[in-house]
Amino acid sequence: MKQVVMIALIIGSAFGSYAQYRVNAGASVGSVATMFSVGAEREFNVISKKFYINPGIRLNVFSGNDLEYITAPAKYTVNDDQVDTLTFNSVQNNFANLYVRLGYDITEKLSVSFDIDVVGVSFGSEQNNTQYFPGKASRDLGVPNVSSVNASPIAVNVLLIGDNNIGSLNSTLSLSYNLTNRFGIDAGAGLVFTEYTTNAAIGYDSNDRFRNKNMMGYIGVSYLFGEK
Repeated sequence: MKQVVMIALIIGSAFGSYAQYRVNAGASVGSVATMFSVGAEREFNVISKKFYINPGIRLNVFSGNDLEYITAPAKYTVNDDQVDTLTFNSVQNNFANLYVRLGYDITEKLSVSFDIDVVGVSFGSEQNNTQYFPGKASRDLGVPNVSSVNASPIAVNVLLIGDNNIGSLNSTLSLSYNLTNRFGIDAGAGLVFTEYTTNAAIGYDSNDRFRNKNMMGYIGVSYLFGEK
């Protein structure tokens, strides 16, 4: 956890120390969810002019219908019997995170990059039309289905890799085509984690964290400010 916080502080410091930056906006679309994102990042070349590592900050607005959220903590997800499920009729989850983009310029016009959220915060309204379905381990203990559960977006987001992650995080693999020296079009696919915590610890072993993973297509635009 200390290492993640230190990385976030370094990213935040770097973000404010140089003049050249790129702003981007785009939409992610899945079968049951959509997300709109707006961000800004600093341009940093490393090793050569073709490789870059860009720190940035991004706001994501996620919404969906008929989504399933399963037990989040990794210590339970390794055993399917200990995984419980929440179903949401609708979801509205907003999260603002620091992120890092790793990229490579294939040509002057075309580049490939991968970006991932590191740390940030989530905010959104409480959901009160949520249903709880216990997994096998919970049913064996006599836990019943619950037809009305209150749940809210977990407040703090931290990248810890895989099911160890906490909160809501966005990552995207994309191709970018520069129409001009400043204006580009981006297309790709990403994995979006969103997480809710229930008001009562109703899950197996008093768990109150539930996560949805959504693979989504992405399309967006970007604009470079400063010298190219």
